[in-house]
Amino acid sequence: MKIEDEIKQHQFVAPEHKAGMNVIFTANWLLSEIAIALKPIGLSLQQLNVLAILKGQPNQTANVNLIKDRLIDRMPNVSRLLNKLMEKGLVQKDRDHSDQRVVFIKLTADGEKLAIKGRELFNKVSYGIKDKEAELLNDLLDKLRT
Repeated sequence: MKIEDEIKQHQFVAPEHKAGMNVIFTANWLLSEIAIALKPIGLSLQQLNVLAILKGQPNQTANVNLIKDRLIDRMPNVSRLLNKLMEKGLVQKDRDHSDQRVVFIKLTADGEKLAIKGRELFNKVSYGIKDKEAELLNDLLDKLRT
């Protein structure tokens, strides 16, 4: 469906404004689709992102700054996000013995299992576009951020 019909606005100041609104609307739609896909395992996209970051690290361990720098959604409250994952038993925190200010986050066995299941569910989300269209969209979105 066209953005004009979705938001009931049939006039935009400029094509760039329409494109911006379309990107924002589509991003929110996609986040909703992903949230629905991840609901059966009780994870948010941000939580899955942390688990995926840890899964890709040596010894499935990273410090908080590395996690913060690699998050898709660069939210300021990473500590709260990590605490929720700890409460679920998916990660554990360890302090550096030589510098108590440094905290390492390690993926637990349950966290690894949920990271794998979450990736499977995430990959099932349908975008409704072909590979060539996705490549073009990726190029345009990269250009938009430069």
